[in-house]
Amino acid sequence: MNGRIVFVTQAYDQSDPLLGVVGDWVGALARRFDGVDVIAQRAPGAVGWRLRARDGVGVRVATMGKETGTGRLGQFLAMQASLAHALPGARAVFIHMVPRYAVLAAPLARIFRVPVVLWYAHGNVDRALRMAVPLVQRILTPTRDSFPIDGAIDPHVRARLACIGHGIDTARYSPDGLTDPVPGLVVSAGRLSPVKRHEVVLRELAAITPDRWSLRVVGAPLHSADASYRVRLEAEAGSLGVADRVTLVGAVPFDRMAMEYRSAWVLAHTSRTGSLDKVVLEAAACGVPVVSTAPSSRAVLGPFGDELLATDDRTFGERLRAVLGWSATKRDDVGRALRGAVISGHGLDHWADRVADVVGGL
Repeated sequence: MNGRIVFVTQAYDQSDPLLGVVGDWVGALARRFDGVDVIAQRAPGAVGWRLRARDGVGVRVATMGKETGTGRLGQFLAMQASLAHALPGARAVFIHMVPRYAVLAAPLARIFRVPVVLWYAHGNVDRALRMAVPLVQRILTPTRDSFPIDGAIDPHVRARLACIGHGIDTARYSPDGLTDPVPGLVVSAGRLSPVKRHEVVLRELAAITPDRWSLRVVGAPLHSADASYRVRLEAEAGSLGVADRVTLVGAVPFDRMAMEYRSAWVLAHTSRTGSLDKVVLEAAACGVPVVSTAPSSRAVLGPFGDELLATDDRTFGERLRAVLGWSATKRDDVGRALRGAVISGHGLDHWADRVADVVGGL
């Protein structure tokens, strides 16, 4: 498709545990447009606000300078300079997850007559989102339950919202044919925060007898308020007498996360964020069965929902115990089916094609 995409994001860093996915998305979009200009709040290796070629054909990157200590005013000025450089002839501005960036980009985008598209997948409706929604031409989100609608923004959202899947790179997240799952190994992934409810996994596993299991909790605190949660998990593992079978791994670089999934017999998912969780899709893409308490996971679990979806914590423990007792053949058969569901509804190519369709219609 003719024209370039201007991609504004918090980080362009393949090692970032949370935002490493941006590199996959940028690469997929670069194959569908004339190129992608990335403007990131931090981009290790980038040099200032001026866009410079990097990371493959058609990709240019500029940084607002957070990684070098640039303050908010300096970041704002760098962003505006980069936009002024990138917008002439651009096909669209793609804002990744930060409504504030849509508000800041809108004036220049309007001057250059470039439409703004906001990607948002979070339950929080704040002042920045309410300000951004009327300023953007389209809103993209993975699934209907990934984007909040309240009375203040509802009139603007319904006509502009498109649900396009999560954009999971199913080549990166895939069975590699070399890593055998470890019988009894349970992985619970996601940031170390009470909202992820890792302690539920811990308690339900501790009640399983015989106790042929081990648990790896993969993730780190994101906010300062979450820092004490790790201490709570360690204390609970000790009080339950299972500390020797529980590993709090901490943050895992983006490019190593698939290895964590592949080694697991099952992913335990107890998050209460409401929307379809990316870790469910990543694990399923690796062919790993997922036991989940989130109703949104049913979209991926499909016909296996009765065996893998739990309505409460007690049922979650029962489902987890059952999967730990599955034969390798059944586990692999279910894993293949779940991977197919991710590819068809949430794969990276599907996602990038939908973005191109949306932009092409503006």
